[in-house]
Amino acid sequence: MGLLDNVKKTLGIGDKDHGEKDHGASSTPVAATEPVQVDQTAARQAAEDAAAVDASSSTRDAAEAAAAQAAHNQEAADVAGAQAARQVEADIDGAQQAQEAQEGAPEGSAGRSSGARRVTEVVVEPGDTMSGIAAQFGVDLGALIASNSDTVPNPDHLYPGQVLRLP
Repeated sequence: MGLLDNVKKTLGIGDKDHGEKDHGASSTPVAATEPVQVDQTAARQAAEDAAAVDASSSTRDAAEAAAAQAAHNQEAADVAGAQAARQVEADIDGAQQAQEAQEGAPEGSAGRSSGARRVTEVVVEPGDTMSGIAAQFGVDLGALIASNSDTVPNPDHLYPGQVLRLP
């Protein structure tokens, strides 16, 4: 039995003999039209109720679909976050390995390149200054001057071709 049938049964409508049982054969035409009008109103209300139930179930279905989509999106975000964390960890491990490799490089390397080996000596070029070399290689100026005090008596006077030791 459907929703409309339940509503009709509850309201006592839908029975073809309904008007005749209540009013008998001697009923007036006005009395006979009242139940029909009530039947139409009840039927219209029942149809509106059925539409509301259908809308409610479709809204519930849409909400369930949205919740499933949100759960899927959260799962994808969690996976992406875990991948990013693994990548950061791998980058840190790689940087540590590169640093360990640089620290294990043989001493006495010369030149200005900051490749895989740590630069321990620098050849002075025209226009170089102690402060410029210290800034370029990220060392303390005082430590650079102290490291070269035996070969560079005056830190203000550098000559092209001089070799400076980096601290």
